[in-house]
Amino acid sequence: MSFPNPGNQTARLLADIESGSTHGDTHLSEQLNGLPLNELLIRRATLDDSTMLEKIEREAFPGMTPVTQISRDLTRENGIYLVAARQWHPDELELGARFAIATRAEKEADGLVARLKRSVDKYLLDRIHTPTLPADYIAGFIGLWLVLDEAHVVIIGLREIDRRKGIGELLLINGLEHALENGSRVVTLEVRRSNRPAIELYRKYGFQEVGLRRRYYSDNGEDALIMTTPPIHSDDYLEHFNTLRDLHAAKWGEVKRPA
Repeated sequence: MSFPNPGNQTARLLADIESGSTHGDTHLSEQLNGLPLNELLIRRATLDDSTMLEKIEREAFPGMTPVTQISRDLTRENGIYLVAARQWHPDELELGARFAIATRAEKEADGLVARLKRSVDKYLLDRIHTPTLPADYIAGFIGLWLVLDEAHVVIIGLREIDRRKGIGELLLINGLEHALENGSRVVTLEVRRSNRPAIELYRKYGFQEVGLRRRYYSDNGEDALIMTTPPIHSDDYLEHFNTLRDLHAAKWGEVKRPA
């Protein structure tokens, strides 16, 4: 999908975002949050999604190093990434074009070479071809590794403006469903010791604390709790999981999945 050349006001906004102006991406997020969006779709991520997923990771986990190698993980035979996406609304065309440029600009590091490259990119985008809108707007994602009889949750990342909407729980549900379909016996993950909301969500879905990784997180040296489920194919767990899945659907609505 392509867009007409932007007018003067839009061109200034594009330049603000591309140059890293403080009111660019924040203003964009506020406008995106206020526009009507179509219902969620859960689908498997592709390499074309990697730039957007990395952007979400940086927003959700600022200061974390090393970052998840998402583009590499997407090519792993035992890796599965799922995204919660919305189709763009027709009224979002201009905002979508700006979003595409903001995402490209954010990938570049600070410095003279990066600034020069951004200037060239902006000229090319504005004068030679118009920005291309990503296929859909990704609100969040979950990454899993399937190793032997275990599924390991590598990451769950959400945009700030899409939190507290049941999307994180929805992604966890779908991750557990894929673990069941894969024949995994249990599901494991690490979580910050201080992240009480996440810990309570995992406990809700049967995860239990089984260990500790000291100074696991690079940004502040915080410990990570190791949590794992009981056998997920047991009758008791399946009954519990199916009940929670039905309750989530009743509260937040059914979610589409690709045929």
